[in-house]
Amino acid sequence: MSFPRAVTFLWLASARNRVLRQLQRLRQPKYLVGAVVGGLYLYSAFVRPLIYRGQGGTVPPGAQLVSQLSLVVGMLFTMLSAWALGPDRPSLSFNETEVQQFFPAPVSRRGLLHYKLARGLVGAAMGAFVATVFGSRMLSGQPILFFLGATVTLSTVHLHVTAASFVRTRLARYGGAGTALRWASLTAVSTLMIIAAFSVLREHPLPTELNHPRQLHTLLASLMDSPALWPGRLLVALPLAPDVGSFLRTLPLGLGLFAVHYVWVMRAAVPFEEAAVVRAEERARRQERISREGGQATFLRMRPAYFQLAPTGRPEVAILWKNLVAGRRLGGAGRLLAAGLVGGLVAAVASGRGMSEALDNVRLFMAPLCAGLAGVLCVFGPSALRYDLRMDLTRLEQLRALPLTGRQVVAAELAAPALLLGVTQVGLVLLSMVMAVWQGGAHTGVWVAAGLGALWVLPAVSLGGLFVQNAAVVLFPAWLQPEGERVRGLEALGQRLLTLVGTLVALLVGMLPAAVLAALVGFGLNLLLDLGVWALPFAGAAAAAVLVAEVALGVVGLGHAFDRLDVSTEGTGTAA
Repeated sequence: MSFPRAVTFLWLASARNRVLRQLQRLRQPKYLVGAVVGGLYLYSAFVRPLIYRGQGGTVPPGAQLVSQLSLVVGMLFTMLSAWALGPDRPSLSFNETEVQQFFPAPVSRRGLLHYKLARGLVGAAMGAFVATVFGSRMLSGQPILFFLGATVTLSTVHLHVTAASFVRTRLARYGGAGTALRWASLTAVSTLMIIAAFSVLREHPLPTELNHPRQLHTLLASLMDSPALWPGRLLVALPLAPDVGSFLRTLPLGLGLFAVHYVWVMRAAVPFEEAAVVRAEERARRQERISREGGQATFLRMRPAYFQLAPTGRPEVAILWKNLVAGRRLGGAGRLLAAGLVGGLVAAVASGRGMSEALDNVRLFMAPLCAGLAGVLCVFGPSALRYDLRMDLTRLEQLRALPLTGRQVVAAELAAPALLLGVTQVGLVLLSMVMAVWQGGAHTGVWVAAGLGALWVLPAVSLGGLFVQNAAVVLFPAWLQPEGERVRGLEALGQRLLTLVGTLVALLVGMLPAAVLAALVGFGLNLLLDLGVWALPFAGAAAAAVLVAEVALGVVGLGHAFDRLDVSTEGTGTAA
C-alpha cells in the first residue's frame, strides 16, 4: 500500500471512530444535555437565519466594520503569539500510532512534513466551515466566497505558525542570544505597529462628542486603513471579498502568500522526529495515567520558584506555593504583556519629532494603555489563569485527603491566581496614574480619583470571577474538562455555552449588591461633602468590600460542599 493510500485509510478510520465515540458519549446526561443546547444554538445562529433570510434585515455597516476589524486584529494576534507563546520546539505533533506506523516506514522527512501540513490544511478547511457557519453573515454576506477565502487564509496562518516554531527551535540552539534576538524582533515589530496606530489616532483623534454615528465609522475605517493592520488585511482580503470579481482579483495575492509560507516552511524545517517521538511517548503515558488513576500530567518548563517553601508553617501556603510555581512554569502571557508595554513605550517615544514631543506622547499614550490592559485582565484573566482547582480537577480526591478543611483548600487554591492578577492590575493602574499626573491638564484629578477607585475594584472583580470559576469545579465537576484535555463535538459546544452563561449570570448577580452600595456611597458623599470625583475611591472601596465579603462567605459555603464532595459519583476523569 502506498503512503497516500495509507494516510487516506487512517483519516477515514479515525473520522469514523471519532463519530462513533461521540455518539456513545450521548448516553451520559451531561453530554446529552450539551448536545441539545449545542443543536439549539446552531439552529438559532445559522439554520433559522437561512430559513428567514428574506424576512430579516441586513447587517448594519458599522457592525460589519467592527467585525472585520476584530478579525484583522485576531489574525495579527495569532501570528504574533506564534512567536511569543509556547515552547521552543517544532509545532508538529504525531500520536503514538503515527509514530509506530510512519516513522519506521520508508517515508522521507519531507513526506512526513507534507503529511502533517496536509492534516493542517484539512483542519483549516474545517475551521473555515465553522467560521462560515457562525460569522460569514456578519463579516461578508457571501458564505461560499467566505468559506473558500477563509480556507486559504487559515491554511496560510497554519503554515506561518509551523514556520515560526521551526525558527524558534533554531534560535533556541543559540541559548540566551537567540532568545534575546527573538524578543528584540518581537518588540520592534510591536513598536512599528503601535507607531502606525498612534499616527492614525493623531490624524483622526477620538471625538470628544459623538454627534453622529458616522464619526465612529470614519475612525474605524481609518484604523482599518492603518499600516499597522496591513499584514492582517492582506491575510483576510480573500475571505472578505464582497463579490466574485473582487475575489478573483484577490485570489493571486492569497495564493501567493500561501506559496511563500510553504516555501518558508520547507526551507526552515528542522529535524523533528526525536521531539515527535518524545511527545508521543509523553502523551501515551499521560493517557495511561488518566485511565489508571484519573490523573492528568502537565508538562512544565523547570524554572525557579518565586520563593522557597519553609519546612514549617501554615499548610495552606504549600498549595499557594504549588500553584504559583505552576503559574511561573506554565505562563507565557506575562512576557507578551511586557512586550506590549515596552512596544507602546518605544512607539510613543519614536512618534515624537523631538524630546519634548516624545515625552508628551508617552504621557498621552501610556496612561490609557495601562488602564485598558488592567480592565482587559479583569475580564479575561479569571478564565486564562487556571492555576487553581481547575488545574487540580482530576486530583480532587488527593486534595480531600490533605489534613485541611474544605474552606482552607478552596481559599488556598484561589489565592495564587488572585495574587497574580491583583498585583498585575495594581501595577498597571498605578502606572497609568503616574502617567496621568505627569501629563497634567484639566482631567488629572479625574484620572487619579478613578485610578484610586480602580485599585480596589479591579482585583475584587477578578477575585469574584475566579471564585465563580472554582465554584463550578466543586459544584459541577462532571461538566468541566481537566486541564489539557480536549473534547470536541456538538455536546462539548453546548457544555461550554452553559458554563459561560452560568458564569456570567453568577458574576453579574454577585456584582449587583456591590454596584448598589458603591452608588449609594458615591452619591451620598457627593451630596453631603461635595467631593465630586473624589467620591470615586470611597465608592470603589465600598464595592470591593462587598465583593470580598461575598467571596469570603462563598468560600465558607464552598468549603462545606468540598468536604461533602464524592468525586467517584461525579464522573470526572472519564475518558471522553
